[in-house]
Amino acid sequence: MTESQTNLDPSTFGFFLVAVVALPLALANLLEKGSPPPGFFTTIGLLAFLVGVWAWKCNANFGFTVFGLVGAAVFLTGYGIGYWENIAFAIVFAFSMIWAIQIGAGKNLILILLVTALLFLFVGLSSPDLIGGDYWHWLIGIDSLVLAVLSFYMGCSCAVPEKFKAF
Repeated sequence: MTESQTNLDPSTFGFFLVAVVALPLALANLLEKGSPPPGFFTTIGLLAFLVGVWAWKCNANFGFTVFGLVGAAVFLTGYGIGYWENIAFAIVFAFSMIWAIQIGAGKNLILILLVTALLFLFVGLSSPDLIGGDYWHWLIGIDSLVLAVLSFYMGCSCAVPEKFKAF
C-alpha cells in the first residue's frame, strides 16, 4: 500500500505547524532581531484550528481539542492578546498535559504540552504590568526553540514512524 492510499493523520501537519510558528519566535527572542508579523500568527493559527477540525472528523477527540486550542492561541496571538489571556492559555495547556498523562500519551507529546504551557506563561508574566524584566526574551526564546525541536521531531515520528521513534 502506498502512502497516498492510507488515511492521513492530521497530527503530522499540526506538529509541523507548531514547529513553524515556534522557530521564528525563538530566533526573534534569542537574537533580539525582528519578530514574526501578526499575520503570520493568525494564518498559522487558522491552519492549526483546521487541523483540529480535521482531527475531529477522524474521531480524535484529544487531537481536536489540543489543535483547536493551539489554533485559537496562536490566532489570537496575532491580534495581540493580553497577559491574562496568555496565562489562561498556559493553564489550559497544563490541564491538557494532565489529560495527556491520563490517556497514556507519549512522553514527547507530554513535553510539547508542558513547553507550550510554559511558553504562554512566560509571555504572560513578561508583561511590565506583572513581572516584566529584560530576561524574559531568553526564557521565551529557549522555550520556543525546545518547542520547535520537539514538535518537528513529533511531526517526523507521525509521518515516518519507522525512522523516527516516538518517545
